[in-house]
Amino acid sequence: MAEGFQKSAWFWNSTLTYSLLKDKGLISLKVYDLLNQNTNSRRVARQDYIQDSQSTVLRQYFMLGFSYKFNNLGSKGETGDGDFFYID
Repeated sequence: MAEGFQKSAWFWNSTLTYSLLKDKGLISLKVYDLLNQNTNSRRVARQDYIQDSQSTVLRQYFMLGFSYKFNNLGSKGETGDGDFFYID
């Protein structure tokens, strides 16, 4: 490969999650391409020339998320404690 042509890359993703609200809510932070090495590399080899090309693709990004569990499924015959949820 030509000098400076990136032949390989490591793709590491990571997630950190924290439980809150009596284990009914979760906050998560996700990092994609932790090492920031994602590139699109291509080599075309013909009889009369060799062409190396690189282009930028979706790079490192972060996502913050929140999820909430509205109810729990209990054992058979369990009635729960009367919690309910309204949306107006």
